[in-house]
Amino acid sequence: MRILAWNCRGAAKPAFMSSFRRLVQIHSPEICLLYETRLSGRGLSHVLRRLEVDWESYAVDSQGLSGGIVALWKRGVATIDVFHNCSQQVIMTISEPNAAPWVLCGVYASTNHRTRRVLWDELTHLIALGLPSVMVGDFNCILEESEKRGGRAFTDSVDRREFRDFLSRNGLVDLGFSGPRFTWCNNQSGRARVWERLDRVVASTDWLIRFPSYRVSHLTRIASDHCPLLLSTASGSSHRSPFRFEKVWLSFPQSWDIVRGAWGLPVHGDAMQRVSRKLELTKRRLRRWNREVVGDIFRKLEDVEGAIADLQSREDQVGVLPEADMVSLRGLLATHHSILRQHEIFWRQKSRIQWVREGDRNTSFFHRSTVIRRQRNTIRSLWDERGHWVDDDSAISHILLEFFCSRWTEDSGSDVAGLLPRAESQIEVAANVLRVVSGTSTDVGQQVDPDREVEIDPMAQRVDEPVADLSDFSP
Repeated sequence: MRILAWNCRGAAKPAFMSSFRRLVQIHSPEICLLYETRLSGRGLSHVLRRLEVDWESYAVDSQGLSGGIVALWKRGVATIDVFHNCSQQVIMTISEPNAAPWVLCGVYASTNHRTRRVLWDELTHLIALGLPSVMVGDFNCILEESEKRGGRAFTDSVDRREFRDFLSRNGLVDLGFSGPRFTWCNNQSGRARVWERLDRVVASTDWLIRFPSYRVSHLTRIASDHCPLLLSTASGSSHRSPFRFEKVWLSFPQSWDIVRGAWGLPVHGDAMQRVSRKLELTKRRLRRWNREVVGDIFRKLEDVEGAIADLQSREDQVGVLPEADMVSLRGLLATHHSILRQHEIFWRQKSRIQWVREGDRNTSFFHRSTVIRRQRNTIRSLWDERGHWVDDDSAISHILLEFFCSRWTEDSGSDVAGLLPRAESQIEVAANVLRVVSGTSTDVGQQVDPDREVEIDPMAQRVDEPVADLSDFSP
């Protein structure tokens, strides 16, 4: 679903309707939220009649020549219930087929921070209902110095602290953006020109879990001093996660055999080639073993819970289960406990929370921490060499490739050998020869023929160094 949110700064001006229709034509949103329409009564009705017939609408009248919100949505997209508790918001409960409902809140915060406190209280009550919630619009407040350019120096004022406290207290996450850095400009000239990021999208962690592949875009600023925002619940881009060793694998004794078997295979090449090849073999075997043996621990937990429910239901009906069924029930309960433990290990590793000790079981906390960290670490756009934002996946890959190639490509034009200093004293050839016999060096004092060609093993160890064995690390 695509949601377009725009502070249009007056829906009655001549440039509004043509610009709005152009935005709808290009981005095809299912829901549109228009702020600061500055309309009420007959003027609002006139603008709504000019819209397409397949749009339904809900409006909040402006207060004189300020404020006003219009919510538009296409018929048949979903079941939508709309209401508002104050003039700074429109609340939409969206129920899509075969899915639980979620809440979309269109926000147009007042420029007066005392009036905004009413909005923070209303939104806090909304979040307390427990539904996945996302809030999009003009918050008329910035959070930090990086969200402003020009004008007076940034100060951490009361209204900004209250905004941060509201987000922190309710566990809301800023969804970030791609596109222009600032969403508002005062359109002044010279040093009086100011840019700020007043418009944003924030969401609860439940909403992030529901829509993990969302995307927020700042569109081109036209016909208003605010950028339109486009929120897509599904970005359509695919990101393949890199291989990582899962700590939960250590709860399976077979994992150690997989590593030993892959690391013990004979490979050819120099020292680093052998290490790299063995790491690759280990990765492939662990991936295949994880897919075929470990499986989906989340689905496995559901299957075990279903089997436990069946046996306990039979016990309720017949009174006493046969001994074989009781053994199965006890085994299922033990398996259930083991899988729950694996879940905790999995989310603890994903969340990167190191200060929570073993036994502090709070899987939902780890899950939410992981979702927030993943959102913050996702690269959605990059600057190219010309200083433009790029958000296409193929373009981002090209920028990253060019960046590392420019820094790690060998410069074949320079005489590297001539730049290296020449040692004043050197080791004689006879003293540098080492005969390797069965993995051990020659004894001290043993005669070495300097004319005899021998093969130097770069991985051969000194006599006084212990040989590492994977069995030393067995559980």
